[in-house]
Amino acid sequence: MVYVIAYDLQKPNDKPKNYERVTETINANFTWCHLQKSVWLVRSESSASEIRDILAPLLKNGDELFIARLKGNWASWGLGDRRNNWLHKSSF
Repeated sequence: MVYVIAYDLQKPNDKPKNYERVTETINANFTWCHLQKSVWLVRSESSASEIRDILAPLLKNGDELFIARLKGNWASWGLGDRRNNWLHKSSF
């Protein structure tokens, strides 16, 4: 299954080191494609809530996190070959 993870860290948690912690956790736990600044696609057999539970300890009050399973239809613009190839190779 492929999920989209989107998040925003709010002040005072919006420091580069805190974004790096989220990035490192995604890198360590999933096969991934870094889609945009704070948007990732990941392959996982876990549920959206299980993925949330992996990332939640990195978040503070006011931070935002959205996770949804991608299924079927998608389109893109300007993502480049690397990200489009990842999407084409992923079955969802």
